[in-house]
Amino acid sequence: MRRFVFTLFGLALANGSAAEVSFQKEVWPVLKRHCVACHGDKKAKGGLRMDQVAALLKGGETGALFKAGHPDDSLLISQVSGEKPEMPENEPPLSAAKVRLLRDWVAQGAKIDGEPKTLLPPVSIPSVYATAPAVSSVSISPDGKLGAAACRSEVVLFSVEDETQLRRLPTDFDLVTHVTFSPDGKLLAVAGGSPQQFGGLIVFDPASGKKLSDRHFGTDTFFKGAFAPDGQSIALGSATGAIYLIPLDPATAPKLIDLHSDWVMDVAFTPDGKQLVSGSRDKTTKLSSVEDLHLLRSVDQSAEGINAVAADGLTAISGGNARALVGYDFKLALTGISVTGSGNGAQPITNKDKYLRAFEAQAGAVLALATSGDRKLLAVATRAAEVRIYQTDTRARKTALAKVPAPVLSVALNQDGSRLVLGSKSGQVQVWDTASGKLLKTLNPVPVQETATAAK
Repeated sequence: MRRFVFTLFGLALANGSAAEVSFQKEVWPVLKRHCVACHGDKKAKGGLRMDQVAALLKGGETGALFKAGHPDDSLLISQVSGEKPEMPENEPPLSAAKVRLLRDWVAQGAKIDGEPKTLLPPVSIPSVYATAPAVSSVSISPDGKLGAAACRSEVVLFSVEDETQLRRLPTDFDLVTHVTFSPDGKLLAVAGGSPQQFGGLIVFDPASGKKLSDRHFGTDTFFKGAFAPDGQSIALGSATGAIYLIPLDPATAPKLIDLHSDWVMDVAFTPDGKQLVSGSRDKTTKLSSVEDLHLLRSVDQSAEGINAVAADGLTAISGGNARALVGYDFKLALTGISVTGSGNGAQPITNKDKYLRAFEAQAGAVLALATSGDRKLLAVATRAAEVRIYQTDTRARKTALAKVPAPVLSVALNQDGSRLVLGSKSGQVQVWDTASGKLLKTLNPVPVQETATAAK
């Protein structure tokens, strides 16, 4: 349906006018996918709700969301346009086609041709993209030979070492948010889903590209996470505020740890697999027990949301929009916990000054973290045009990879940390040698129309 609409759009442009845009069939699916999670009945940031027509027309605290017939004077369009759009917050930007669709709708008078429909249109994966999609997640096999990149609703497998043909793995997710190889490299887990619809987990055989399992869970999308060290399960953050512990055996039900009051952006296992570190848009970093499925401690409350977490054998690590990268000593954080008050008024007595292990100041908001398989190295991606690599035991910077295509949305290290793969908002994937700081490879994982045209 969407491909048909865009075809008509192109024909209309040739005739000097855009085809009539339907709010119900075309605009609403875009708003539901990208906007309603932050501007709906459960949460209305800035006093703005976008899940109902009346609320959409009313606007928010800053006034009307759009001015019918005047896209250049409409907040909706300005927020999603430009090189660094303000919205969607903490997500890849809207595609050029979606921005164009919203713009045309406003230009045509922002007509409401029907109430929003609850069902999302089927996922459509183009053979060639009009513009390069952001790479929301990357992974690299433990041996450093195979890479994976998430591009909207598909995952692309590529050779790190040579120019072997890419393999594209489609999903039914509106957005793939996380890809990760199993500890032995024999499986590839792909997570994501559709907002306010379902969270999804697909497991592939990376050697053949064969789909081994495909499951939907809950009512909202998954975010980033990690394989358990034994490779038998995976932990994923979710938009519901819960951590999902999902066994790879499809016959075994998942377990939930309901910890956070907002999106759980990332989850990491400790090396022994007994504890989880989670970071949330609610600004907290928490430690929880895998065996008992309960909170062990909220180790920190940041001034801004947390985007990424990691762990080595001694320390939990988190970073986010506050531009700080902080470590927390497990042993000290989980001993001597006491509270003051009782009942609902009970509050933990913090000893954060004793267990906090701060890293150096970061150049921008921390967007992604990754540890090497042996947990000796930590890669840090921020909004700045560099990726820093640290020794986890000393927190000392080992190197910095300069002039990367910022912002980098995801990073991954192989088992010994000798290879790093990064995925950028611009749609590029790069492979680096961390010892020499040499860029080994740059690729666009999916065919892009502008690239194909230039190559002719």
